[in-house]
Amino acid sequence: MTLNDFVKKYNGEKVDFDNAYGCQCVDLFRQYCHDVLEIPHTGSVEGAKDLYLNYDKLEKEKKYFCIIKHTGTNEYMKGDIAVWNGTSGNKYGHVAIILAQLNDDIIVFEQNGIRQDGAKIVLRSKDNMLGVLRFM
Repeated sequence: MTLNDFVKKYNGEKVDFDNAYGCQCVDLFRQYCHDVLEIPHTGSVEGAKDLYLNYDKLEKEKKYFCIIKHTGTNEYMKGDIAVWNGTSGNKYGHVAIILAQLNDDIIVFEQNGIRQDGAKIVLRSKDNMLGVLRFM
């Protein structure tokens, strides 16, 4: 399955890959890994931010992804996995699949666990972004 096929299949759908805690952003990431990248479940994290912050402790993440720190000048690729740090309103952070870069923002395919409204394409700021996981 291609990324475009993935977006068409899941756009507007609620994705609960692990059948726990409802439809979270990490569930969409895990489904993408399974359907498009064809890699196994890479391990549990407490929050999306931990995909980046705990990268060195996640053996399967290190096997399949390289990590790129967000510097403000990076050029991201379609299919990169953007990871945001936690905030006072969301201690778990966020993860989304990059579809395109648009000036200082990125167009992503994401799912929001707080709203539980399913996967969608949105324009997101890179503010508070830690970096990306890039499939190797």
